[in-house]
Amino acid sequence: MRLSHPITDNGVLVAAAALGDSGWFLLAIDTRLEELDRVNFPSVEAVERAARNYLRRNHPTSTPAWRQGRPQGQQQAA
Repeated sequence: MRLSHPITDNGVLVAAAALGDSGWFLLAIDTRLEELDRVNFPSVEAVERAARNYLRRNHPTSTPAWRQGRPQGQQQAA
């Protein structure tokens, strides 16, 4: 059994860091991280940082509607 550590992004499990013979490696659960699957890293922190940075850079999230404000021309109900 390998030592592992879950990696989450905004509360969602996206990958796991597992200890292997050559250090820590990433096991992609989220398909957006397939390019990093089985890549070796020196530490759990490096795996987490790489996964989160990859998601931010290559798959930015859209701003939720509630943060965008009201659409133009829409008035508040009186």
